[in-house]
Amino acid sequence: MRWVILAFAFFGTVLNFADKSVAGYAAIPIMEEFNLNFTQWGLVGSSFFWFFAIAGVLGASLSDRLGAKKIMAIMVISWTIIQSGSYLVTGLTGLILMRVLLGIFEGPYFATAANLITKWFPPERRGIAIALMNSGGTIGGLVMAPVLVSTISEVGWRHTYGGLGLIGIVWFVLWLWIGKENPKQETLISGGTKSAPKISWSKIYPVLLSRNFLLVCLAVFASYWFLGWMQAFLAAYFVQAIQLTPKEMGNYASIIGISSAILTLLFAWYSDSLYKKNQSIRKSRVFVGGGAVTLAGLLFYSITIIHDPIYVLFVMCVGKALAYVMFVLWPAIATNLLPERGGLILGIGTGFAQLAGIIGPIVSGALVQSTGNNVVLGFDYSILFIGTLMVVFGITFLLFCKPDKQVGNMVNLGKNESVS
Repeated sequence: MRWVILAFAFFGTVLNFADKSVAGYAAIPIMEEFNLNFTQWGLVGSSFFWFFAIAGVLGASLSDRLGAKKIMAIMVISWTIIQSGSYLVTGLTGLILMRVLLGIFEGPYFATAANLITKWFPPERRGIAIALMNSGGTIGGLVMAPVLVSTISEVGWRHTYGGLGLIGIVWFVLWLWIGKENPKQETLISGGTKSAPKISWSKIYPVLLSRNFLLVCLAVFASYWFLGWMQAFLAAYFVQAIQLTPKEMGNYASIIGISSAILTLLFAWYSDSLYKKNQSIRKSRVFVGGGAVTLAGLLFYSITIIHDPIYVLFVMCVGKALAYVMFVLWPAIATNLLPERGGLILGIGTGFAQLAGIIGPIVSGALVQSTGNNVVLGFDYSILFIGTLMVVFGITFLLFCKPDKQVGNMVNLGKNESVS
């Protein structure tokens, strides 16, 4: 049954990222339809994340109390309802309102689904399990790019949202019928989250304010800045800076999605193998995740110098995989810091990281707009900013995040306590 649950989480993630990506792939036609500039488009990209973080914390925390199955069902059917509102959008205000609402109901998905996965998979298999779930984001956001781009070109961005909404209804019905909250016949080894004891808020706050958790948040923040840039500007970057046709852009995005998904799974497998061998979170999760984020940042620097389309494609394939390694590994770190409230800590961590989604598109749009007609230089500035964030926060996380000692201490402190 655990693989069925993982399959639902995977396809939910596919749908989640396809929903997010439509606006990015339709950026140019939408900007032309509503006569928007890059600064305004950055505002549209940012609006998705305005309440995303708050909703993520609240929704993921509720999943600890109400159950992940209910929260995931509510989210997916909400996406369908909101996307149907695209037919009513007539300008910038309506577009922003739709993006805000979609962000609110997509906010808790990753943390809720990842918390559900940790209930079904033991610690030494959680890296690859979450990587498989997270690869749905690559499929939905990039591998499906040719389909999304073609659909947008043929029937328009509104009908594309409508089609995704119909798929969401199918997922919703099947999930209510088949989905389960907790394993019934699976025996999790030590470290599982089933029947975990409650702890008081006085023990939760030190974990949330600990150096280890803050460093995790910063590393994921840097990676999420890149994700926000890809969702809002990748299509425009490929077409206007690298001079690809829309069809070539869709094919490039698909290649990035497939290759980065495979590479991310390999990194997750390697991290799980290290954990199984040495039982060290720092050696298996921190070293791999921090090294990957840092290397990704360095690679992004290079495409501000070399603009050859093939080289840019290579860097995007490898760089995206390296950036996504952090998304895959940080839940395994965070839930070990506070296993009793996995949904809460994943919601807070995701919420903090997604502040990059609020700030990033606005900053990136302003950087592109600042260079006037020299769009290539503007995109280079935005990529340099991304690279700097990833290198600085990646190295800091790599050097100073040492969660192994904290894990045992917090679990022991939390025993036999009740949340106030």
